[in-house]
Amino acid sequence: MDKVLSTIKNIHLIGIGGIGMSGLALLLKEKGFNVTGSDVVESYITKMLKERGVEVYLGHRKENIAKDTHLVCYSSAIKEDNPEMQEAKQRDLSILQRGKLLGLISWDKKTIAISGSHGKTTTSSLIGFLLTSLGFKPTVFVGGIPLNYKYNAWWGNEYFVIEADESDGSFLYYNPWVSIITNIDYEHLDYYKNIETLKGNFLQFAYQTRGLTIGCGDDPFVYEIIKKAKGVSYGIGAHNKIRAEDFHYDGQFSCFNFFIDDKLIREVKIPLLGKHNALNTLAVLSFFNYLNEDLDKVIDALKYFKGTKRRFQIKKKIGGITFVDDYAHHPTEIDAVLKAARYLDPKRLFVIFQPHRYSRVENLRKDFACCFSAADELIVTDIYAASELNMKKIDAKSLSKEIQSNFKGRVTHIPKEKLISEIPLLLKEGDLVMGLGAGDINNVMDGIINEFETNKIKA
Repeated sequence: MDKVLSTIKNIHLIGIGGIGMSGLALLLKEKGFNVTGSDVVESYITKMLKERGVEVYLGHRKENIAKDTHLVCYSSAIKEDNPEMQEAKQRDLSILQRGKLLGLISWDKKTIAISGSHGKTTTSSLIGFLLTSLGFKPTVFVGGIPLNYKYNAWWGNEYFVIEADESDGSFLYYNPWVSIITNIDYEHLDYYKNIETLKGNFLQFAYQTRGLTIGCGDDPFVYEIIKKAKGVSYGIGAHNKIRAEDFHYDGQFSCFNFFIDDKLIREVKIPLLGKHNALNTLAVLSFFNYLNEDLDKVIDALKYFKGTKRRFQIKKKIGGITFVDDYAHHPTEIDAVLKAARYLDPKRLFVIFQPHRYSRVENLRKDFACCFSAADELIVTDIYAASELNMKKIDAKSLSKEIQSNFKGRVTHIPKEKLISEIPLLLKEGDLVMGLGAGDINNVMDGIINEFETNKIKA
């Protein structure tokens, strides 16, 4: 980084309000760069960046790029016709995609890169938290905010924990010392076009790893890669080197017996619900086993992990109703988190789902129709475009009807602008209310909670 960025002082980030871009902004700011950025709307992320001394402009305009800007960085959501991109090109400024810049600043570190279709935020957060707890002082870059900390990125010493984003192929810009592949699903096919290309990129990711590749051997796509890359597999299946048996719950903890090479190490208890989180924990334990750390200390420290923002985050409990916010937006994630929620034994599991991207709804429509079986009542709201154009006129109403044909309860479509006024009137005492989606459903959930509490609506 010192050689490449030695002549650069002022860096502008287009799309700075995204969770990945905001993390990069924090790292650059902490390293002494003057950082500015722009995004379309104000959010808790842009407010946090302003508090840290980053100048954030609302709206994309060519004037946002100062005369003394040396480098412009952009997220994959930014299009070529963006006025700031056009201005940067016209002025012949250096321009880098987010992943390339992150790759540069992590190149000379012992990088632990965590990727996969699902679970990478929790897995990355856990590794960053445990390394910190054990005194390693790692650099951390996570695509979510670990609830043990105020931010999603900070500088440390030798180790660099990166949540490696596969959605746009940018995880291939890194130089991993250890790589972790949590799973490979039919996701981001708008970019990859087919599953074979996606698998090929993950195989390249494994081959680029200097030390060890760790992957979930219960996933056939990942297990194939692990065998080719001579890595280590974890999972529930008997063929895995790192393995879990006897999964069960104990209060708010998920529990399992932890094995290495068929030798029982001890019971593990994690304050995260669901088998999917047990698998994420196995990935983490696989890493610390490679690090030759005292696994008893690692496992003991797990109980202090508070989770990650928007990953089964309990927002509030009011009048016998529990409100939960979760980022799940892919059918596999939705099925896993709803099954975990059922363990809490609510009188009714009331789900508000905001579909994310027209292309995802189109590609996975049949899977969406079958992934809500654990819920009792489902509200489907409008599709969050995430900068996509609705070329095929895909809508939430038709998706609602398709889900209803496979759903035992009631499915209702409610437009986003009516959720805050209508949802509180539908709730009953004993409900577990979950807002699901990768768009702005978390903000809507805050509005629903406020409406319910302010107007003293009786469940």
